Amino acid sequence: MEEKAILRHETLASLNEMDETTYENRSASLAKQLYNEEAWHQATIIGITIARFPEVATKEIIRRAWLEGKKVAIPETNNKTKTMQFRRYEANDPLMQKALGLYEPTKDAPIISEEKIDLLIVPGVVFRPDGYRIGFGGGFYDRYLAGYAGNTISLCFTDQIATNFTPENHDLPVQKLIIEANQK
Repeated sequence: MEEKAILRHETLASLNEMDETTYENRSASLAKQLYNEEAWHQATIIGITIARFPEVATKEIIRRAWLEGKKVAIPETNNKTKTMQFRRYEANDPLMQKALGLYEPTKDAPIISEEKIDLLIVPGVVFRPDGYRIGFGGGFYDRYLAGYAGNTISLCFTDQIATNFTPENHDLPVQKLIIEANQK
């Protein structure tokens, strides 16, 4: 197993040990930190996934964005081309469950071009302090980030921070990591 795959597996195993209450509390703590970021305040359109355990929960972040009058866009993936685009997501919009349990917008939702997304919340499994990340292995975000010029932030549990991996040439770092404070 390669270095990234081993780290991904070990980190997911550690995160999967969290109980539901701990998971919700840790996710809420990270969300509160996000709401204090200038990039959050400035953003009118936010790109974000509908996370699944054990990723940092995003449903409350999405609700907060709507309450603040922000528009939300969620990714639609194309498994054949390993690419993605974002579509507008509103409170009562239907979602489709795709491979690996991911929830994505339907084809009726309007496409939001990358230049219109002010802030992209980038998921991942393992993060280096300098913003490089190991995702879930599909390369969707690395491809998307190559053409994206807006603000990027990742929300990280302390268990997800590592320094023992080397980014590959195609890897692109996020601009800011929000790491939970004083928790594990």
